[in-house]
Amino acid sequence: MKNQIPGAGPLEPKEPCVIRTHLFEGPLDLLLHLIKKNEMDIYDIKVAAITEQYIEYLELMKELNLEVAGDYLVIAAELSLIKSKMLLPKPVIEEDDEDPRAELVKRLLEYQVYKDAASDLLEGDVLGRDVFKREPDTQDPGIEEEVELVPVNLWSLIEAFREFYDRRKELWAEDLAYITEEITIEEKIEHVLNRIRASGEIKFERLFAECESKFDLVITFLSLLELARMDSVHIVRESPDSSIIIVYAGDNHFGAS
Repeated sequence: MKNQIPGAGPLEPKEPCVIRTHLFEGPLDLLLHLIKKNEMDIYDIKVAAITEQYIEYLELMKELNLEVAGDYLVIAAELSLIKSKMLLPKPVIEEDDEDPRAELVKRLLEYQVYKDAASDLLEGDVLGRDVFKREPDTQDPGIEEEVELVPVNLWSLIEAFREFYDRRKELWAEDLAYITEEITIEEKIEHVLNRIRASGEIKFERLFAECESKFDLVITFLSLLELARMDSVHIVRESPDSSIIIVYAGDNHFGAS
């Protein structure tokens, strides 16, 4: 239900929707994601670009009401310090001068080793731990073989949401800022799960297509994150460039302790 309050300022939802960042691997994982996304050499990180993108992620997480752990802020401060050191004039370069990025690179490499080892044990550092097969579509003669669907990286999911969010928010009228939806996060989670259950699977953008306000868009995304955390849904795609698909995982996951 929606209430319009003429002349009032933006309203907060009755219950804040806080999703803690234990859902995420951590700040080093985010840095590795950004380095890979920008196709950078880990030994030659473009600190200025990475710092800007890293802070953009933190700002989005804050806007989504995701609780940002202190270690994310520590890394942000370290990146800013490294960036400032690299901007300082160096009239004389000593051979034994250490690259300001060296310690961070060492930690990233150590984390990558740990991440790869964990990936081997847990079949991937992603939302789901399985590789899914889509059966051939008998209605489409162009699909003759099973299609392998791989789980979507959490940061890629947030990035896909940010792109959709930035496109969609421009379409909303200013007065939608004064609308509040009287719905709890628990109610929204159940609503989202019912939508996915009804069809078995749904494309990522389709899930958000009917959202009519920023609040609705954000709380729908938070609900999706929570459903993924509970293994009530699997979030997959055929390739890095293909559409993200949300697949229903079964009733036995939702509401489990």
